[in-house]
Formats: sequence, C-alpha cells, structure tokens
Amino acid sequence: MRAHGFTLVELMITIAILAVIVGIGLPSFTGIVAQNRVTASINDFHAGLRLARSEAVKRNANVVFCASSNQTSCTGGWGSGWLVYQDVDGDGTVDSGEIIRVGDAVQTGYALTYTTAVTTVTFGARGMTAGQSGTFKLCDKDRKASYARGIILLATGATRRSIDANKSGVHEDSGGNDFSC
Repeated sequence: MRAHGFTLVELMITIAILAVIVGIGLPSFTGIVAQNRVTASINDFHAGLRLARSEAVKRNANVVFCASSNQTSCTGGWGSGWLVYQDVDGDGTVDSGEIIRVGDAVQTGYALTYTTAVTTVTFGARGMTAGQSGTFKLCDKDRKASYARGIILLATGATRRSIDANKSGVHEDSGGNDFSC
C-alpha cells in the first residue's frame, strides 16, 4: 500500500514553478501599487482644488487653496499639505473660523510641484482663478516619469487630470510636454 502525499521531487518542482511565477508577477505588481498610490494622492489633491472652486461659487466670495505644512496657515510647499479657506476679512492670512478643509502631505519621498513658484490659488465668486493657471505634478519616490500624474488648472478655474495624449507612456502638462521627474 502506497502512502498519500508528495515526493521530494514533486515538491521541489512545485516550488520552482511557484518561484518563476512570483518572479515574473512581483515586479509588475509593484508597479501597479506605485501607480495606484500616485493616482490616489493626486485625486485627493484634485478634490481639494474642486472644493475650493465650488465653495467660492457657493459662498459668492473669494476662497483660497494654498500649500500648508501645518494645516493652520499657508506655509511650505505643495507636497507638505494644503488647506482651503475663505479669507473673510481680506487680510490674506488664515484666521480662526475661516478654514473650510485641510489635506494631508503626500507620501514620504513623493514630490508635488506646480509650474510656477506660487503656493496659493484664489478662486473668485464666479469660480475663476485670479489669472492663475498651470499644472500640478506628482512624482513617486522612484521619480519614474511614467508613474507621474497631474492636475491641470485653467484660468477659468476649471481643472482636469493629466493624460497621455501622445501615447508616449508619460502624461503631459498643460503645454503638451511630457512630465519629467
């Protein structure tokens, strides 16, 4: 009578096949995870921009979207966090009771930049910016341009996600240039 189970040779063949499958699949899975993290971060940022614009229209007043490293004032760079506030008294600073929403910093090692050195975007009562337009770009910690994603802000206040219009494998900025990280 034969015992049930695997022989050592069968077990080694199974482990070898499994190792090959994992070796092939793991790098592509890592890339998918990295792309999804960048996409989730830029979508959160985009939601903040859209909120600022809609609040400006709803309140019939200027609403500011700015970089904020401490989530209480407009300080730091875009990657350190952001906040949305209505500058009720018009003094250009965040006062008690003016904050509408705050957003967290991007993941450690990521870089969120804007095409200009501006760290505030003001939306007027009609939803338009104060002449500000450009591209917000988010790069992952490995600085792979193919993973970079962006939000394009028009002077009309409208926003849209970046796309790969030329099918190069890299998204483009508002001028049609491929992202570089």
